[in-house]
Amino acid sequence: MISGEDEYLRSKVMTASPYRLHLMVIDEMLRHSRQALTSIELEDFETSHQELVQARKFCAEVLIGIRDDTAPDLAANVKDYFLHVQKYLFMADMQQDRPAAAKAIELIEGYRESWIELNNRLTAAS
Repeated sequence: MISGEDEYLRSKVMTASPYRLHLMVIDEMLRHSRQALTSIELEDFETSHQELVQARKFCAEVLIGIRDDTAPDLAANVKDYFLHVQKYLFMADMQQDRPAAAKAIELIEGYRESWIELNNRLTAAS
């Protein structure tokens, strides 16, 4: 049986624009990364591991979704960016490394801000 919360999330995903879907993935990557950092600081390494596994799954979703058929150079840059994020998430997990987790969060936040700014500019131009 599907709960009301699950049904709401399903509806939200099914009706979201590609822009919004991408932002939802970024937000989940960021949420799990932040929870992992908090867990590392609390020395709750099992929780931090689980959160970083989830963050890396969302990062992998971003990487899988990058298409290089229209702008190969841009696609390559975005792939490199998220491979860098993935590296920091992995280092944070394997070494329970607070600075690596913080760097991953910084990179994800920077990308998120850029993504929102791009959407705002495109919306204003049309």
